[in-house]
Amino acid sequence: LRPSLLPLLLLLLSLIHNHNVALVSAEESSSPSPGTLRCLSGWTRSSKLYTISPDRINDGYCDCPLDGLDEIETGACSGSMDGMWTGIPSSSSFQNENGGGASSSSSNSVVFVCPQQPSLHLPPSRINDGICDCCDGADEQPPKSSDESASSPCPDVCDTVLAAEREAQKKLQQDYTLGSQGRQSSIRQFQTWKEELQHKIQTVSGRDIVHLEHRLKDAKLVLSEKRIDLVKVWTLAVDEVLSHLTLKEIVTNEQRMSVQTLGLFFISMCQLSGEASADQVANGRCLPFDRASLDLGILWDHDGDGDLPSFHVFDAETEESIANYAEKLVLRLEGRDARGDSTTTREAKKSTNMNRVKRPHPEPDMDDFDDDYHDYHDDDYIGDSGDYINEQGIEEGDDGNKEGDNATVKNLMEKLPLLAVRDAFKMHGKALLAASATDDNADIDTEEEEDSATEDETSNNNVDPMALSMARSTISKRLGNIDRGETSSKSAARYVAALIENSSSDLEDLQNLVIMTMYHSKLSSEDIAEIIYNLSLSFPTDQQGDGTEQTCSDVTPWSNWCPPVTLISQSGVKLYPPPFIVAAAERRCSQREDAVGVCSGKEEETDAEFPLSVPDGYYAYYEPQVRTPADEISPFFAAMDLLRMPGDLTNAKKTVEDIDTKLVSTRRELTKLENELDSSDTSKYGVDGELFMMRDSCHKIESGKYEYEVCIFGKATQRDIGQKGGGTHLGSWDSLLMENGHRTLKWDKGTKCWNGPVRSAEVIVTCGRATKILSADEPETCRYVFTMESPIACDEQFKLNNSL
Repeated sequence: LRPSLLPLLLLLLSLIHNHNVALVSAEESSSPSPGTLRCLSGWTRSSKLYTISPDRINDGYCDCPLDGLDEIETGACSGSMDGMWTGIPSSSSFQNENGGGASSSSSNSVVFVCPQQPSLHLPPSRINDGICDCCDGADEQPPKSSDESASSPCPDVCDTVLAAEREAQKKLQQDYTLGSQGRQSSIRQFQTWKEELQHKIQTVSGRDIVHLEHRLKDAKLVLSEKRIDLVKVWTLAVDEVLSHLTLKEIVTNEQRMSVQTLGLFFISMCQLSGEASADQVANGRCLPFDRASLDLGILWDHDGDGDLPSFHVFDAETEESIANYAEKLVLRLEGRDARGDSTTTREAKKSTNMNRVKRPHPEPDMDDFDDDYHDYHDDDYIGDSGDYINEQGIEEGDDGNKEGDNATVKNLMEKLPLLAVRDAFKMHGKALLAASATDDNADIDTEEEEDSATEDETSNNNVDPMALSMARSTISKRLGNIDRGETSSKSAARYVAALIENSSSDLEDLQNLVIMTMYHSKLSSEDIAEIIYNLSLSFPTDQQGDGTEQTCSDVTPWSNWCPPVTLISQSGVKLYPPPFIVAAAERRCSQREDAVGVCSGKEEETDAEFPLSVPDGYYAYYEPQVRTPADEISPFFAAMDLLRMPGDLTNAKKTVEDIDTKLVSTRRELTKLENELDSSDTSKYGVDGELFMMRDSCHKIESGKYEYEVCIFGKATQRDIGQKGGGTHLGSWDSLLMENGHRTLKWDKGTKCWNGPVRSAEVIVTCGRATKILSADEPETCRYVFTMESPIACDEQFKLNNSL
């Protein structure tokens, strides 16, 4: 059978060859003749391009099988490869009186667009095919050769077919018109805002800041002048105090006031002033000594790492030194120098009082009391209920505890006059408190026993618990005062040793420093007199004048020099001490005539009854007295007492602070403005600033049992309906994405889902006359997608996409 098919195949090839005789190869003709058509002859785009003569066009035979361009009117090429008669349109187009016609939706396709249905595109094969595709029949027009009065064979049903479509299109057009106006308004607002922002930046940087800098410079010059005035006034006041010969006589005794004695004078005043008031110790340092050093221009480096602190002297020739010195004087006048480098004593005390720690009293080892009293550091104040409260506000490791191994410091501390009395009181007081705590524990155990002895109950009932508590409080408070004075004296010893070992310090400097420390210590003339006599006179031997041995109770710190004597200087002219000091010493002797001596080296019995009252002078310890205005020594320091913060300096200082604060604020404002401008240049506000109208706005929608809220440049949140606040964090503002004219707002890094991803949200924006969320969905676990209408999407691309 196969050989019988050969004649048929040869016949078919002959017919094709005869038909193609009329085709002229494109390679053989450089330019086609008028009315001819060029198309691909094969079924693929790699086929050769041929020119088809006019008589072969619309002849019922498909010469262009790929795109069917040669048989547009006959439909002979129906079923072409693309089904849409794809190809390059010819010079003639399909046009009719109703406005329909050919349209090129791409570079290589020809379609017919229904005039009243712009979205309906028809391939050429469906034109005049007897089927009414367009609602107005524009695709089925009578031939041009027919009667002009002939109508389309298709009825116009557009009013019915397009009613809903036209209504939707009308709304779309209105929304676009209004939305586009809103978008343009937002863009104009953004441009205006940006211009104003740029102008404001120029104003702030080029005018406001420059003006403030000039004002600050002028104000600092005025402040500098006022500081110099303060230094002058301060120096004059110090000079006036030091000019009093009576004060000079106290520290210039030719026989007694050696460098070491002056040093002990410092330390003793620091010890007593520290005991008298917690305000006289700051960060473990003797504040009167600090202030006296400042008066004389001696500036200490408290944070040095050396064995002894270092110092430098105020330089009155340099502006910077004057400014620093004046600032320290201002702090002194304002009372802020007591704060030191950390917390004030009062703040530390308050802080500690808020954190009481209950702990038992240990049974004391009485053998330890024979050691040097410096080994005892009980900083605890024992309250009414036995609570331990740090009264001193002094941390271990402060300057007051840095004795180190310096020989000068040790030598000074060993010769401190009042050690024996303080040591004895501390040993006895601690023993009483420890024994009292033991008795309290025993009483508690006894109360828990049901068969307690009647005589024990009677004994307990005879003790006034309030009096006992007050006695404990008094003893523990005095122990704390002694410890604070000890800390202050140790600190002073280090600084005094540094002065003694410094070759540049002379005797007059130390004398002046003693006088100013005397002022700042606020000690009464009686206490000053007691220090002077203890430093200037030797203790008597342990034998009485009649040769009998003295007992402990016979010897007191005052029996050694009471009644006070007056010494004649080597020149035989001056008396020492000055008369008012002698008078103060006589008063002190009168006050102490009933004092009972103690044996500091003897162990105390711990079974003694606890005293129900602790008067001043108990166990030979008397609290130091603070100087009053009526004190005989007070008039010598009147010039210092009159020093006040000058009003013009206060005003100048405040002016500088106010201008500096304003300058800092203005610079911060400039930085904020510049950051805003940078964000506007990096498309934070979208294309042309379209998001400007939506900035910081929030939009809500209810879906199911939840209410969703998205805030532009803020957060996205999910809440239960009716919930006023809180909710689940869906994410923080991330960005605005633009893809093919479509806008998507994104929030990310929300709360992590249980056993799932981190929550995120996105809003797909379409054109609308107002901004509102249309729908909410969760297409994936913890990924939330919203649709929104907004004017920001009403741009030219939306208009083209929707044929508006």
